[in-house]
Amino acid sequence: MKQQLGIEIERLRKVYPRKISDQLASVVMAALGRPRESTGGGTALSGLTLSIREGERVGIIGRNGAGKSTLLQMLAGITEPTSGHLRISGKVTAVLTLGIGLREDLTGRENIYLDGETQGKERVDMDADVDAIIDFAELGKFIDLPLRTYSTGMKARLAFAMITQIDPEILIIDEALSVGDAAFSIKAGRRIAQLCAQGAIVLIVSHSMQSIRELCNRCLWLDQGKLVMDGLTDDVTRAYLESVREADEADHMARFRSLIGTQSLLSGFFLSELRITSGDQEVMRLVSGSPLSITCDWQQPEGGGGGGFFLRCTRLDDALICEHSVNVADGLSEGSLRMTYPHFHLAPGLYRLHLEWQDTAGRRRAESATILEVVAEDVPTGGRPVLLGIGQIESIKVSEEAGCR
Repeated sequence: MKQQLGIEIERLRKVYPRKISDQLASVVMAALGRPRESTGGGTALSGLTLSIREGERVGIIGRNGAGKSTLLQMLAGITEPTSGHLRISGKVTAVLTLGIGLREDLTGRENIYLDGETQGKERVDMDADVDAIIDFAELGKFIDLPLRTYSTGMKARLAFAMITQIDPEILIIDEALSVGDAAFSIKAGRRIAQLCAQGAIVLIVSHSMQSIRELCNRCLWLDQGKLVMDGLTDDVTRAYLESVREADEADHMARFRSLIGTQSLLSGFFLSELRITSGDQEVMRLVSGSPLSITCDWQQPEGGGGGGFFLRCTRLDDALICEHSVNVADGLSEGSLRMTYPHFHLAPGLYRLHLEWQDTAGRRRAESATILEVVAEDVPTGGRPVLLGIGQIESIKVSEEAGCR
């Protein structure tokens, strides 16, 4: 009677010890009253408990350092858990890096036979598999050339074809599919589905949510060695991507906030904080398409030459959205700059408005920046946004278009 395939994980922990040099450094720094954070070791998995059954195609996702590869290495027998229990029913075949174990000096065909011998197969048994492996890998005449002449993708196709031809019971793949081309990925997905239909268990670690969605019917989300979510692939990947987006936006926002305020780069030059108004109201949140005015007071030393103001609008990810410049005539030492946009059309999001005061040689003398959130009632589609407006310095009017890139 064929055994029931399965994996049982109970309170699994993996703790890597700190390096001796790191421990000594921590002791020395502590003696000096200056605590030092560890740069090595740490907990890779923390009390993980779950079960995997026959026919399940399980995707494992999470940020770098979440514990994904450590889990696969323990399942493959490469590393031992620090504590907890791990029970595996079935033969494990691990593809932690496609191409590892292939001999560069041998041809593709010779590597196939060598791998078969490693798996304990007789040459006569391998003869029946060789043609199927060659056909799947689609290497043509290269099958009889040394592996050192192969591209990375060709090696990946050969390795995947060899490994999956032996009908593995539990197949573990760590980012192996990412090196193949689109056609190979489709074939690999079909092969994995076939293996699962035969009762095999497949576990895949990938940063590609598309691959996970196409290949897996279950998904695990790990973070800092802990299981955050376990469920249907679409539900877990959607929640993970939303979490990543929110975390990235929080990081960007923290960096954005550190870049707002005013700064004088040369004595005598000054820009006040930017004031953002729409109509008669000062705002930090604007409906896309509404009128917008940006006002700033400025000063320069008596007798200072002319110069110009450069207003740049950048997105949260630092992409430059638009810029607008206004020149200042010689002889003015102070004034109020007002730039007005009758219709400020931008997609919803957070933007940084950064105003620079530059002299005639293009050297920065002062700067001021603030953050504006744009929301939308009716988001425009097609084309590219165009900001039309008038830059005004006291009684001197300068009419320009704000070009958007």
